[in-house]
Amino acid sequence: MTIKIRTAFVAHVRVRFHDCDPLGHVNNAVYLGYLEQAAIDHAAAMNWPASRLQGEFGAVFVARCHEIDFLRPAFENDVLEILTWPESLAGARAMRAYQIRRIEASPGSLPPDRLVDASYISRSEGEVVVTARTAWAFTYVSGGRPVRIPRVLLDDFMVRDD
Repeated sequence: MTIKIRTAFVAHVRVRFHDCDPLGHVNNAVYLGYLEQAAIDHAAAMNWPASRLQGEFGAVFVARCHEIDFLRPAFENDVLEILTWPESLAGARAMRAYQIRRIEASPGSLPPDRLVDASYISRSEGEVVVTARTAWAFTYVSGGRPVRIPRVLLDDFMVRDD
């Protein structure tokens, strides 16, 4: 059986002064916020915001572990493209990958956030500043126990060639 992603998601942010540390580059903790927001926005763009997950399944995705590689610094006014996609979904666990790239953008505007196909991941535009992975657990809101990811979610985010 082959499993591949159905979509990836690309978001954009212009680095603000308050995102930077005393050395003038994006604070490491700020990148985590960029990653989490991109994952949340991807789910919402796929019509699975946290409110729907909680309403239909009584569960939401909770971050369990982050692995972030800081490759080069980003600075105030840089435009960053945050790209995210699911690597795998099995049991109660979802693995999500990310790339953050510095891109050229016109002053005062950002490219639109949007769903993209898998080929977008390997394009060579932009300088990669961060790569990351997050392990998410699908978890009951009441009680906090992990629960198996429903098949409808698996099918919406991944394509299975049985």
